[in-house]
Amino acid sequence: MSERQFIDSLDFANNKRELRGQVALVEMPRLQDVLASPDASLQQDSNEGVGYILRGLQDENGKPMLSIKLDGVLELRCQRCLGGLVYPLKLVSQLFLAHRDDWDESYIEDGEAETILADQRLDVFALLEEEILLGLPFAPRHPAGACQVVAGGYLAEEGGRMQENPFAILSELKK
Repeated sequence: MSERQFIDSLDFANNKRELRGQVALVEMPRLQDVLASPDASLQQDSNEGVGYILRGLQDENGKPMLSIKLDGVLELRCQRCLGGLVYPLKLVSQLFLAHRDDWDESYIEDGEAETILADQRLDVFALLEEEILLGLPFAPRHPAGACQVVAGGYLAEEGGRMQENPFAILSELKK
């Protein structure tokens, strides 16, 4: 496991700093629930996780912002067949930073960027995990007809191997 990174978000944005790197999927425990398997990283060049670029900046009015770019490949769980679904992850988001005292409609009226509270000890991995979770489809599914075939209560897999369908018991109860 790599060392968690923390930043002072306002200082980071006001000084236009930048962080780049890879975050391993095991560093994001909430993401594990949507992955087909806990170590299901299909990163093209390596098996390390999701690449990120976090930049601090200010908008044209001088409001501090964070820009986040995420790039990687995840294997999600298809909600039709419960099999693995390769999902290319390419996210770009911008977040305004606001003090708790300054929280008002002026930050929200823009509509293009979300607003988060400024934090002197912002957990970078937690922020990246949150952005990934918000960017994923609610119910990921293979395209119609691409799911694994169900035959006799089992999911037919490539290579002749059969895996028990978790809904086969419910199907029997209907009869």
